[in-house]
Formats: sequence, C-alpha cells, structure tokens
Amino acid sequence: MSNAPFCWRKTSDSKLLLVLRVLAGLVLLFFGVLHFVKMDAFADIMLASGLPLVGFNTLAAPVVEVLGGLLLIPGWYSRVGGLLAVFAMGPAIYATLHIHSLSPDKLPEGLEAIPTVPPLPLPIVTLVIGLMVVFAGGGAKSKDLAAT
Repeated sequence: MSNAPFCWRKTSDSKLLLVLRVLAGLVLLFFGVLHFVKMDAFADIMLASGLPLVGFNTLAAPVVEVLGGLLLIPGWYSRVGGLLAVFAMGPAIYATLHIHSLSPDKLPEGLEAIPTVPPLPLPIVTLVIGLMVVFAGGGAKSKDLAAT
C-alpha cells in the first residue's frame, strides 16, 4: 500500500501523450480562468443548462478546470488532472447540448438571451484526452515520467 501514490505517476515516454496532455491542460486552464473572470456569464450558462446548485458550481467548476490544467500542463500527477478534466467536461458536454436545444422564446427565468458556449467538439475532445491520460499517464516530458 505504500506504493499506491506512485501508481498514479507511472507513464511511458509517449510524445503523443505529451502533446494531447498539454493541449487539454491549456483548454482547461483557459476556460477555468475565463469562468472566474466572467462569473456572471458562466452562471447564465449554468442556469440555462439546468445544472443543479448554480451558485456552488459557478465557483467549483472553474477551480476544477484550473487545477486540472495546472496538473496536466507540466504532467505532475497527470492522471489526477485527467480525471479532473473528465469531471469538468461531462457537465460541459451536457450543458452545451442542452443550450443548443433551447429556443429563444422558452428561456429559463432570469435569462434574457441564450448564452454563448464553445462548440461541442471542444469539451468532447478534452474529455477523451482526459480519459487517455487517466489510463495511459502523462507521457514524455511529464513530471510523472521523471519521478518513475
């Protein structure tokens, strides 16, 4: 059991994982910071999507995104960062699908217009990369590789 934390850090020296890991990390970091900066717009997205606990999730989601990005970019505990990406992108995919199905005449109370969300492929690709990192590790040039 004493080696348990190290199994989270095992990885190969795959350059593909390096590129994908950094790409997903940058996406998470960018949108996490954006959601902090434009918290009202993010709250509108949460409200329009019908996700629960809008107040809590408006704060928690950007924390998860930023933390996931900060773990993925250098590859430090990459699998944890990948898991955070999956946790963040699952609801993002749901919200995007739900918002795209809204009609302007049937908006939730408190909204004047349909909020703008990124195109659907972005959260899907980020989720898939997160899953790849969870199962395969951080790859080349990751802090995880240096630790093994």
